[in-house]
Amino acid sequence: MGGIFNIIAGLLMLVAGLSGKFVLWGTGSGGLLAAIGAVVAGMGVYRLVKYRNR
Repeated sequence: MGGIFNIIAGLLMLVAGLSGKFVLWGTGSGGLLAAIGAVVAGMGVYRLVKYRNR
C-alpha cells in the first residue's frame, strides 16, 4: 500500500512542479519539486517491485 501512495504522491508532485504553478516551499523552484516527485514515484515503484518479488 505504501508503494502505491508514493507513486501517486510523486506523480502529483511531478505534474505540479512541471506546471509552474507550484514550487518547492522555501526554494521557489518548480523544477526541484518535479525532481523530488520523480524520486518519490521511483521509490514507490521500487517498493512495489520488491514486495511482489518476495
